[in-house]
Amino acid sequence: MKPFELRLAQQHSQNARHVKNLRAFCDDHTRFSRLDPEDQSLILLQLEHMSALDDILSARMRRLNIPV
Repeated sequence: MKPFELRLAQQHSQNARHVKNLRAFCDDHTRFSRLDPEDQSLILLQLEHMSALDDILSARMRRLNIPV
């Protein structure tokens, strides 16, 4: 792989891991519900944007024939 392809794959891997962990935290209602409502909203917004980034990185990788 070229250096930029490797960076892209690494970024995708790290972001996907963060999305998975953040989603698990949000799904744990006993922990998530203890947060202030504004913090809950911000975390959900963060999850939405990180998920969108994951989709974009995946699409770029597919266009470069890098396994997703």
